[in-house]
Amino acid sequence: MGIAIGSLIDNNLKEKIEIKALKNKRLGVDAFNTIYQFITTIRSIDGTPLTNQKGEITSHLNGIFYRLSNLLGEGLKPVFVFDGTSHKLKDQTKKQRRDRRTLAKEKYDLAVDQGDTINAQKYAKQSQTISDKIIEESKELLEAFGVPCITAPGEAEAQISMMTKNNQLDYTVSQDYDCLLFGSPNLIRNINVTGKRKVVSKNIYVDSFPYVIHTNKLLDHLYISHRQLLWMSILIGTDFNKKIEGVGPKTAIKLVKEYDNFEDIISYLDSKKKEIPFEYKEVENIFLEPNVDLSLTYQQPKLDKEKIIDILVNRADFDEERVKNHLEKFLKKKEEQEKQKTIDRWF
Repeated sequence: MGIAIGSLIDNNLKEKIEIKALKNKRLGVDAFNTIYQFITTIRSIDGTPLTNQKGEITSHLNGIFYRLSNLLGEGLKPVFVFDGTSHKLKDQTKKQRRDRRTLAKEKYDLAVDQGDTINAQKYAKQSQTISDKIIEESKELLEAFGVPCITAPGEAEAQISMMTKNNQLDYTVSQDYDCLLFGSPNLIRNINVTGKRKVVSKNIYVDSFPYVIHTNKLLDHLYISHRQLLWMSILIGTDFNKKIEGVGPKTAIKLVKEYDNFEDIISYLDSKKKEIPFEYKEVENIFLEPNVDLSLTYQQPKLDKEKIIDILVNRADFDEERVKNHLEKFLKKKEEQEKQKTIDRWF
């Protein structure tokens, strides 16, 4: 879900970034977020995910192989960070997501029965979930590609954000804005999507490109502090609390500028008979004192060409010729990157 501050981020704050400009940069990737992207966007025409002959989902493997390998071929250095144990306050959000998926699955089945391909495609994406099997298969293929994978003690977004803030990583990569609340100095979005993108639930397409948001520029633009950004986000809802009814982004930013502390904001809303369905201090502390481990280290796994082929061809039923051709192109490009790195060391 993430926080709903997208409407407050002007397009001029979205600095378009060329993938080549990220060469040799350490990218902390929100693994679940990225895998979910692959599962929901890489699909057949009726909206169902790609599968092998056994009916097992393979969209995530397709995304890692074709999209991620292109990024690796440009010399990027991603580190995939997986979620550990979620905070108890996220349980309600998880339940709401499960309920939405269940309802979407019912609507999908009905659309299929009625031959409604448009709604079938729509609800197929909304009903998708990520199993432990999908997570483990993703880790296995990532490591076969030589991509480090680590598991955070808590939220992956928090771990990545603090590692970026601590200069252990150069950039935070996620589709959610929560990373800004956890203190990341930057956020790269759309790194896996370039070109035309269909707007959810609408038959229109918009240009999509990778861009970076720098937190300090966002705060300067809004004339607020990081703490005020956090207050504003709590008011309109996070993964750890419900939004306050009747308070949207514009009202929230007005309130955080008008009052010097959150207690006064709560008092004002209380005087307006607004229900405050959470303990704001507890939510605030999740972001200000996140459950992270900055002593976590990672090793660069050795790329294993034969394992990649085994996973994709023998298990996922990908076309062997296509896999080998794409893999050879990737390895050639990677070799050229390594040669260039060696040359650069001499200058």
